[in-house]
Amino acid sequence: MTKGELQIMAGVLVVESKLTYPAKKQLFAFIKTEATESQLKAFLLDGKVVIVDEQASEVIDDRFIIAETGGRIAKLRKSAMSLAGYSGGAGAGWALYRGIRGALGICTKKCGTFEVNTSRRQHCMLKCKKDIIEKKLALARKKDPKAVAGLERQLASAKKTEAKSTRSFTNRGTEAPR
Repeated sequence: MTKGELQIMAGVLVVESKLTYPAKKQLFAFIKTEATESQLKAFLLDGKVVIVDEQASEVIDDRFIIAETGGRIAKLRKSAMSLAGYSGGAGAGWALYRGIRGALGICTKKCGTFEVNTSRRQHCMLKCKKDIIEKKLALARKKDPKAVAGLERQLASAKKTEAKSTRSFTNRGTEAPR
């Protein structure tokens, strides 16, 4: 991942934060001019600006690789790429895609058909999908006992994913959307 991509993701994190405007402005300046790759990775992982020595840099790189495969960084990348695609001229294709998804998907409608894919929207989508599985499970318990076990596994997975998403908001010092 390039330094530019890290800067974009860090910028998205700052935009979504509840910091004051002057604090955001100061953080943007740091991200743009002073932050090293390791500092950007640490900021994305922990939501804090840190001073990094060479040994700490190796630890941060290892943690970042783990977090990237674990979903937190992927979630930030989705937000950044959605924002870049929307504002970078891919608006017509994006709007067509989202229009089709909105026509066919309950969760897309509920969480904003034409909204940029921020972490708040992604959390809403996870929560909506979990709610749908819960409804299917309640119906299956009455009419289709064979489907119950599979739906219970899906629900457990959905709850785990939603909890992970909620923790990522808490780790950044913000509240998860309700």
